[in-house]
Amino acid sequence: MIPRNRKRVTPVWLATAWEERRKETANCVEAAIGKLREANQPVTLASIRNEVSLLFARPLSANTIKRNERAHELYLANRRAPRTPQVKGPLILELYARAEPGRRAAVQAQVARLRWHSKDDLIVRLMRVEEALRDQMDMANRLREEIILASITQQRNQL
Repeated sequence: MIPRNRKRVTPVWLATAWEERRKETANCVEAAIGKLREANQPVTLASIRNEVSLLFARPLSANTIKRNERAHELYLANRRAPRTPQVKGPLILELYARAEPGRRAAVQAQVARLRWHSKDDLIVRLMRVEEALRDQMDMANRLREEIILASITQQRNQL
């Protein structure tokens, strides 16, 4: 079994050829990034690969860009800023805090599933739940009134 952390040793007789190849790759990446910037397109590994393919008719993998120090530095300098993770809202944090420890993972999973739904879908679901709650409250109020009327009628009949 070959250890994964081992770096490849450059054979002496190939060192100059590989160095030329690395420089050529970095130059291709630099030209591709320039074209992408001119066209006001996002600089991603995939877009660099496609642009190099169009400009130089040469295949280039994302791993080649990552392993070539100069090409990777060019990519990092020109890519759009990485997305910052969303800060969870205070209501979500409160929901997690109030959940029982045994149920907390289930609540977090449910929140993660709901994040996949569109905002419009969630709004419709919320409005339906509110309407059902209103109907339930109306029914409870009517039942309470019936109970009060029945108890008043029973008291009158006893008198």
